[in-house]
Amino acid sequence: MSVAIEVRRLRVGDEEVLRLRSLQDARFDEPGVEPAARTPHSVESARAFLSEETTVQLAAFADAEPVGQLLAYELARRHGDGKLMLVYEIGVRDDHRRQGIGRMLFDALRSICRQRGIARAFVITNERNVAATAFYAALGATRESNDDVVYDFDWS
Repeated sequence: MSVAIEVRRLRVGDEEVLRLRSLQDARFDEPGVEPAARTPHSVESARAFLSEETTVQLAAFADAEPVGQLLAYELARRHGDGKLMLVYEIGVRDDHRRQGIGRMLFDALRSICRQRGIARAFVITNERNVAATAFYAALGATRESNDDVVYDFDWS
């Protein structure tokens, strides 16, 4: 039986979702990655985080439970090339991987970018993370050269 997945942007009012999600960080990391010691959000810090308009925190829900997330930041440029979106992190909970949730999160980000007039996004990853590099390439991202780990998404 397949569970319907809902993807939405977290906003002020979703502090508890973000706080609970931050308590489960290890379940969203790649296998074999030692989880970093991180301070979970309080309700107050989650509210401050979610109130930033240039911060895009997306969450994927299965039966109202967060099972995926994507965090991106809108970056203003110092020259006339327009704004960019930096994809800071993406994660799908270990028991929901390989079900298209990562792609759904990127589709939602692409939609937000189009609404905001942002034609390009990028992500920086470690080239040793074979799963991530294959995932970004499958989404249409390109690398300018083999010696960098920046993947560009051109959504214009």
